[in-house]
Amino acid sequence: MEPDRRILHVDMDAYFASVELLGREELHGKPVIIGGDPGFRSVVTSCTYEAREFGVHAGMPMTRALNLVPHAVILSGSFARYKSYSNRVFKVLLSFTPRMQPTSIDEAFLDISGTPSGIIDIALKVQKAVYEATSLWCTVGCGPNRLLAKMASNHFKPQGVGLLMADDIVNFPIGAIWGIGSSTADKFKMYGIDTIGKLRALSRSTLRSITGSSGEEIFRYAKGIDDRPVEFFGHKTAPKSMGHEHTFTSDVSTPEDYRPALAMVCEKTGYRLREGKWQGSVITLKYRLRNMKRISRRTILAAPTDQDQTLLAAAETMAKAHINEPIRLIGISVSQFVSSETVQLSFFPEKTIELNKVADKVRKRYGDKAMVSARYLEYIHGKY
Repeated sequence: MEPDRRILHVDMDAYFASVELLGREELHGKPVIIGGDPGFRSVVTSCTYEAREFGVHAGMPMTRALNLVPHAVILSGSFARYKSYSNRVFKVLLSFTPRMQPTSIDEAFLDISGTPSGIIDIALKVQKAVYEATSLWCTVGCGPNRLLAKMASNHFKPQGVGLLMADDIVNFPIGAIWGIGSSTADKFKMYGIDTIGKLRALSRSTLRSITGSSGEEIFRYAKGIDDRPVEFFGHKTAPKSMGHEHTFTSDVSTPEDYRPALAMVCEKTGYRLREGKWQGSVITLKYRLRNMKRISRRTILAAPTDQDQTLLAAAETMAKAHINEPIRLIGISVSQFVSSETVQLSFFPEKTIELNKVADKVRKRYGDKAMVSARYLEYIHGKY
């Protein structure tokens, strides 16, 4: 059945790994993992489907991945190359409709409502055009809204094209719903609810009692209802959060050990905020203990910021108050954004604004490490 509203979700298949394999025929059919040096506690960035068959997935520690696939080929990857191919893909998608909204470097939604051809026919044309322009495969999910199109692209991977309507997902596991993670899924399973069909039978009040404020959203998604629009390309939507993390080569326990890395992640985050023209007011400190327990603490600033130094001051205050045992990872994230172009001016602006403007210009011309804070310099020359 053709939906009245026609939404496509284009998702590149094993994107980073696929880009790395271009022109490297000898690696085709082999388990290839993209990631850093296993000796530095790095994680898997991407992997081929051959590696996934062994249980490898993005975000997994490289040491764990190599235990699963000792014979895997390890590649370090190139973000600049990924970005270049991403631009080519988006250019192709824009040739079909201006209502094209990227959601990451390797996926985007398209609204093709009102077009005369069938939704599957257009999806096949999109897939073919992307392959002809890049030699990369994508999966195209189709649906009457963003939720079902996204679920379709997950369901029909890899190299697939398919349509899902609301009645098609009743037997899907509840984890297939966008936004339901493993912990929430486990909570539902305690009540014997493991499929979307069973989830649909629950009332709003029951869902709110189980999941809190997200119950209303889950109620609608379980029924396949999603009214979010696909914005025109170039429309600026605030991200949910923005940040960086650093994993230490060995556990650290004193402020002198972790502060240089904390300065580094704050500086990188501040630069990204200014590049995106966002300012955030909620700062979250994240760290991981040696037993892999992940802990986060957050603070709300009096005013939104995009300044490295303000981020670092807030992060250091939280770290001093809460970190009292060895850690293996530290990071920050910023949320609750406002546009820098519309933020209300202050009578007492942060003193570092002009300094960071100059530093950003230097970095754009000469590279990220051309100008850094003294504390970040300790990170560069330290044993991290």
